[in-house]
Amino acid sequence: MVEILDKIILIICRLCGFLAALAIVILTGLVVTSIVSRAIGTYVPGLTDYAAYCLAWAGSLGMAYTFGQHGHIRVEMLVDQMRGKLRYVFELAVLLLAALMASYLAWFLIKMTYTSWTYEDRSDGSDEILIWIPQVPFAAGFSLFALVLIFAVLRALLRGDLEGLAATKQSESWE
Repeated sequence: MVEILDKIILIICRLCGFLAALAIVILTGLVVTSIVSRAIGTYVPGLTDYAAYCLAWAGSLGMAYTFGQHGHIRVEMLVDQMRGKLRYVFELAVLLLAALMASYLAWFLIKMTYTSWTYEDRSDGSDEILIWIPQVPFAAGFSLFALVLIFAVLRALLRGDLEGLAATKQSESWE
């Protein structure tokens, strides 16, 4: 069961990393297009808004990938002083709290996206895009991050330890 959770976490993290990188590539293209269009005196409506959407997508989708690569900042001054069962319980509680917070945020973003879809809300920008369209990847990113955290909690509970969840070396990841 733990091996299955490891593989699921790895697949989700890699998918999110790929999608976050894709969002950054699109963001770069939009910024370059904006610069070039200004230089030649042409206005392309919505470029700034779409660039902002891509930035939000990259941030939300990158959360799960960063977790899988052990890239999130950990303040270990307190945790390093703990040993054995106390450390396990403390780190598990923190991981569970992170999973609950990410799940709440994901739920709220899904609810917000659904509300935008229901009322056909439009952006305030010049293009007036249906706002639920750029909200979907943002909500999906945090939903996948919450899912990875939930799987990490289940993995820690099934194993009885946190081995593999916290990087001990800079290069460690889920692989």
